Amino acid sequence: MAPRWILIGTRAGRLAVSAVICAALLVACSKSQPTSAPSRSTSMPSQSSTAADPLAAAIANVLNSYTTLGNVRAIIVDVNGRPRFEHYYSSTAAESRSSYSVTKSVTSTLVGIAISEGRLRLDERLSQMLPRYAAEMTPSVARVTLRQLLTHTAGFTDTWNIQLGELVTSPDWVRFILKHQDYAPFHDFHYSDYGAHLLSPILVQATGQSVLAYARAKLFDPLGIVTRPASEPPFDEAHAPDYDRAGFAWPVDPQGFHTTAFFLKLRPRDMATFGQLFLQNGQWNGRQVVPTAWVRQATTGQAGKSFSDYGGSAGSAFNPTNYGYFWWVEPTSGVTAYYALGFGGQLIEVVPSLHLLIVVSSNVDETRPGAPVVGPDEVQHLVDAIVPIIKTHPTR
Repeated sequence: MAPRWILIGTRAGRLAVSAVICAALLVACSKSQPTSAPSRSTSMPSQSSTAADPLAAAIANVLNSYTTLGNVRAIIVDVNGRPRFEHYYSSTAAESRSSYSVTKSVTSTLVGIAISEGRLRLDERLSQMLPRYAAEMTPSVARVTLRQLLTHTAGFTDTWNIQLGELVTSPDWVRFILKHQDYAPFHDFHYSDYGAHLLSPILVQATGQSVLAYARAKLFDPLGIVTRPASEPPFDEAHAPDYDRAGFAWPVDPQGFHTTAFFLKLRPRDMATFGQLFLQNGQWNGRQVVPTAWVRQATTGQAGKSFSDYGGSAGSAFNPTNYGYFWWVEPTSGVTAYYALGFGGQLIEVVPSLHLLIVVSSNVDETRPGAPVVGPDEVQHLVDAIVPIIKTHPTR
């Protein structure tokens, strides 16, 4: 049997959601006034805005009409760098959960920093970035560039709707991935956790240190995100309890490479801090942590014509228009926005023109394969309910 983590957790981009939940949420979205209380108990953290803040009250009023928040455990809304709404549902601010594919956006940020330091180049080929494995690569795999890995155009296995048991039970993930270039590269967009994981050995080769060590020095410590002590468990069933107990965790594959495609474990406020860094064009406390040029490149469409409403469908709220470097690009309520999206309702949405940051963190019951989860449509409905409030209320 596949380990518990594999059954649900690694399906980072899965769209499947319980039809009952989706239908109920859509009904709730159509209501202009609250008609019932949230369906489960809530607890407000000490940082939460109160009804004395009209903006917070307006957001709370709209969200109270959502009778099916289900597995959503935290919603944070920051405007102009100030918390305006922060609510935890059957959870607390101190609790951390897997951010799933939000991990990819953190990873691409580390890549951008490494590029700024001259350690990597966007046009660098896989055979150059992973010389240890070059002899095992086909000519097509060897020509894959860093840019193509970051835009999911390298042709590796599309994992949008599949479980990853075959990968994560293999004794060497990197070698397994290099043998699974399933599509003609350099043309079409194929969302691939396989390709994203290759960024881990690439960063190690380029920086001479583990991904976590580099992330601490260049990103987490400057932002004040607490990563000590850290759990770095092998990605298998036996070590899942270690991951569950940890406050901060980043699993590793059999060769000790951190999982740069998924499963970085963060608190909701950590996610907000990371999003605020991008809203501030890479600056934090007067320091340029991430180059401004990289923030702009990573969060604008880079996949080009190869990306054509990938994952979207008629009537779907989740309809991204393009893809940057591990960031989705999608207009929200008439304004430009970009976001990091993780399986099961994990979101960091940035709306620069409104100086707005929205974070959603949700629970995923990995002990029950097929259990209902918060899908991209549901998350987008929450965002679409909040953004118009910001546009029409004073925010300073």
